[in-house]
Amino acid sequence: MDELRLTGNCMRGSRPVLNFDESFESVPHLRLLKELFIDVFGTPRGHPKSKPFVDRIMGFYYADKKIWVRNYQIIDQQAQNAKDAHAIKKQQEGANSAPDSIKGLETNLVEIGPRFVMTPIRIFAGSFGGQTLYLNDDYVSPNTVRAAHKSNKGNAYESRKFAQASRKDRGERIVVPEDPLDDVFR
Repeated sequence: MDELRLTGNCMRGSRPVLNFDESFESVPHLRLLKELFIDVFGTPRGHPKSKPFVDRIMGFYYADKKIWVRNYQIIDQQAQNAKDAHAIKKQQEGANSAPDSIKGLETNLVEIGPRFVMTPIRIFAGSFGGQTLYLNDDYVSPNTVRAAHKSNKGNAYESRKFAQASRKDRGERIVVPEDPLDDVFR
């Protein structure tokens, strides 16, 4: 449960940087999904409600034939007091003003959520129908799994009843011969 404590925060309306795994360039159906994700999660440049800065990253990764989506906040470490701020300012004046030359600041990523995993099942040429462009052969629907589980339960019942019937039949077939000395002690 410690993993679920997502402590980050980002500004509402900020544009995310979309980061894709290298498999989104090599696998054909993932190239199509990459364009779809850019359309869905990308903010159009110049949109009136978008912020003029970037403070989060959305990562899309492909593993186990699933798409893993993570949302991170970009945190630039700030100086804690005036002395540190003055030292950083001196470093900036003495060196190039490129961000790599600043040794006092670090940039970190903190996961803020939401995070989710998607299993691509089928990609159609149209909105909700049309020609199938991609079909996941390894996908098994939950209904199929549930039906197989119920069928196995039914098979267990049938096998138990068959065992009971065979035990009863075997008991009827086994005939113990009468012992002539059975009446001696009665």
